[in-house]
Amino acid sequence: MAESAQRLRCAIYTRKSTEEGLGQAFNSLDAQREAGEAFILSQQARGWVAVPERYDDGGFSGSHIERPALQRLLQAVDAREIDCLLVYKVDRLSRSLLDFARLMERFERRGVSFVSVTQEFNTTTSMGRLTLNILLSFAQFEREIIGERTRDKLSAARRKGKWIGGWPVLGYDIKDGRLVVNPQEAEQVREIYRIAFEAPSLETVVKVCAARAYQTKYWTTQKGRAHPARHFHRMTLRLLLSNVLYTGSVSHKGTVYAGEHDRIVDQQMWEQVNRQLQLRSSAQRGKSHRAQTTPLGGLMFCTECGSAMRLTHTMQHGQRYQYYSCQAARRGGEGCSQGSIRAADLEASLLRALEKSLGTPLDWSTVRSSVNRIHCQTTARRVSIQLCDGTHTEYEVPKQIRSGNKVEANSENGGRIPRVSRLMALAIKLEGTVRAGRVRTYRSLAEAGHVSRARLSQILHLMDLAPDIQEQLLFLPKTLAGPDPVTEKALRQIARCVDWDSQRKQFQSLLLKNLPS
Repeated sequence: MAESAQRLRCAIYTRKSTEEGLGQAFNSLDAQREAGEAFILSQQARGWVAVPERYDDGGFSGSHIERPALQRLLQAVDAREIDCLLVYKVDRLSRSLLDFARLMERFERRGVSFVSVTQEFNTTTSMGRLTLNILLSFAQFEREIIGERTRDKLSAARRKGKWIGGWPVLGYDIKDGRLVVNPQEAEQVREIYRIAFEAPSLETVVKVCAARAYQTKYWTTQKGRAHPARHFHRMTLRLLLSNVLYTGSVSHKGTVYAGEHDRIVDQQMWEQVNRQLQLRSSAQRGKSHRAQTTPLGGLMFCTECGSAMRLTHTMQHGQRYQYYSCQAARRGGEGCSQGSIRAADLEASLLRALEKSLGTPLDWSTVRSSVNRIHCQTTARRVSIQLCDGTHTEYEVPKQIRSGNKVEANSENGGRIPRVSRLMALAIKLEGTVRAGRVRTYRSLAEAGHVSRARLSQILHLMDLAPDIQEQLLFLPKTLAGPDPVTEKALRQIARCVDWDSQRKQFQSLLLKNLPS
């Protein structure tokens, strides 16, 4: 008598990106599961049996793996409760090539087979794995194209003045996808604008609205979730007063277009109120802004890309710290990886450097009348000054050591290990932790490391670099003084490139530009 086939426990995973149609008696998830059950039934002679547990993710994107049913499935895989996983199509499991590769590696470690009902391939051969990667690459490409088409469609609708969704605003109701004026709420909005027009400060407007019991809009979502009306505060009032919808227009990416809905507030009234808002600061309680003066305004330029460097600031513990930053680098423009340099350090060193040419005592009016252009390379802290008489002078901004800053002790060879080398080592360790199964999800890993998921993702993206680049990062020369010449931020654009040869060229260019010869 022939030996009975070994029992193979099969789980069926289904997914649908949107919640549309899930309330129907027979929806897309049911159709996917029915196809999977039929396939298992066809393999019954080989011992295939469907597990009773359902793994259905309705309304979840395939761009990530943070899905409830998928997480339960992975727990069952780790507990060795499943021998085979079936999906209707490859992209039902994931549309991300990186996530899919990691899932497949996890399945292989647990001895779990993977089957796509409508796409036949064998992952035990190199050709089968190549076919799988090609299919998934197209799935990821399709997801990105769908995203681009959706964004283009929303942009086109905005340009035509259509309402494309979002939270309802006070003064309007939504009917058949259009904004319709609510007469009672509209009168309240007009009265708030009249109050703001006459009031000396935003705080006064808040108090008057509170005295008159004015509140935000009460509305209910399509799922029946109620958003109760609340009393106005500074932020909600500022959003209401600056909303261009009330003038019968819509705003998209900084451009205002004529809308299809009726206006509630006169254009002249809206402009006057917003002009007053721009002149007020929440910290000054209704007083006009004082213009922020910068002694080097219009003179500072980036050595790397030639863009203007402007004064910016950060707030820490109530203290304002000012910096000069390249505008192209701040916008994330390609080709410029310059950081910022502290304004106090640059301005003080500039005065000392110019005393040799312009004499003492030296004030900023003399500097502005004598200097034509200043170029700054923040990584090397090099400054080049072009005077109006055609002469040039260069110097290096000294690194200031301030109280409270950590100063790393030099090793016996001198210098410190660059931060990007430590981050590379950390990324390798974190990835090893996930592969070893010591944590189940990247969310758990972020919580264990006391970092945000966004920061964890940035660190792990270093693993997308070519192996030889990773090795070079681990053994970068020590930094003797000043900031590190190679930073993790400068590597992000390189890591996004999927071609390792292109990565190597960009990385070598970065090293030649920043590392001392």
